[in-house]
Amino acid sequence: MFKVGKSNSIPNLRKKNSLFDIKTIDVQSCMVILFITGVLICSILLVAGAPNSNYPAGF
Repeated sequence: MFKVGKSNSIPNLRKKNSLFDIKTIDVQSCMVILFITGVLICSILLVAGAPNSNYPAGF
């Protein structure tokens, strides 16, 4: 019997789509995100490097 409608075409697997387009990236929002993550990382490192009350005062 004949099919009514289109036949299913084989998809082109060689076609590569990039995950994101570099032209659409906003530089200002990237700078804000980098600044916030930098502040968070610096604050975590400062807290982690601060003297802990579990150690004696001589160390």
